[in-house]
Amino acid sequence: MATQQDEGGVPFSIAHEMQHFRLFELPPEIVELIDAPNPPLLSIKSQAVSSAPNSKPAYAVLCTPKTTFSLRQVQTSNSLFVTEPTLEPHSNEMPIPVTRAIASCTATLELHSSDASAVSLLHELLPVFHVSASEFDAIGNCKSKATIFENVPLSEGQCQAGWDDLMAFEHEGNSYRPGLDALVQTWRSINAAALAEGVKLDSQFLQDDITRAVAEESYPSDLVQSILRRLSKEGEDRSGPWCCLDRAKTVAFAGRTLLEAREGSDFLIADFTDSWGDTLPEAWRKDAQLSALEGVYEFPTESTIRARSAGVATSTGGAPAIGSKPSARKWHEKFGKTRRK
Repeated sequence: MATQQDEGGVPFSIAHEMQHFRLFELPPEIVELIDAPNPPLLSIKSQAVSSAPNSKPAYAVLCTPKTTFSLRQVQTSNSLFVTEPTLEPHSNEMPIPVTRAIASCTATLELHSSDASAVSLLHELLPVFHVSASEFDAIGNCKSKATIFENVPLSEGQCQAGWDDLMAFEHEGNSYRPGLDALVQTWRSINAAALAEGVKLDSQFLQDDITRAVAEESYPSDLVQSILRRLSKEGEDRSGPWCCLDRAKTVAFAGRTLLEAREGSDFLIADFTDSWGDTLPEAWRKDAQLSALEGVYEFPTESTIRARSAGVATSTGGAPAIGSKPSARKWHEKFGKTRRK
């Protein structure tokens, strides 16, 4: 139906059947992306609905490739119409151009930057991959990384960053985060393999050389590569075949995982630093100083040390014995022979 118009006015009508719309109030950064010569794909995602008791309700977010915005519905008291131009006949007269309202919106959707943590969300979704002295212990989820990301209400870039921080990996059709025991054991094997092969971990080396060597002990190749990527120097092309570990980052990683794997139990300080040094290349042994672990430990007594309690840890797992070595003994033997030379 059309409204009565004075001469010179704009004819306006309201459609008999109104459509349903949701209007977004876009922040400037989203507008800039849309107006760019090659605008990226935007997507709306939501966390998978959980049947667990006391679970948080799922919510929708708008994602760019690298950022995430939560959606908030805001009611409006104004009359807000979505219109389109059309031709509308009146009696026997020729159709005239009018502006027709095809939807009435009583609310808009505002976008606000999301502060959700990819590490926390993935920590809850991924089962833990444990390594004991003789076998692997893990319950699979039958989900690929891509499937996991689909159910995390964050952008692809944020999901990937959280995945890398957790050193998560895919193995035999499942996705896992490594337990601290798995990190300790796998790192020992990486270090022993590098020593036996004559590879300097803080210089450029082929990832496949280390991955194949450690795979002889049946450690998942993707887990080895996840650890190497996490410990590589900033600015390295992590998607390429070459790798170069950041010495300071790696030394701190080896000490922290060894300490946290004790799950709150105390170490004698001297035993801890000796065991920590044993997990490092010989040239790095002198770097096993407590100053590299600031904020990670506490002293229960004057002669003991333990991990400081924290929020979400990198991962969880059982504690290997002090001075324990990888489960398969081939690299242990090579490592020992090389050090005795």
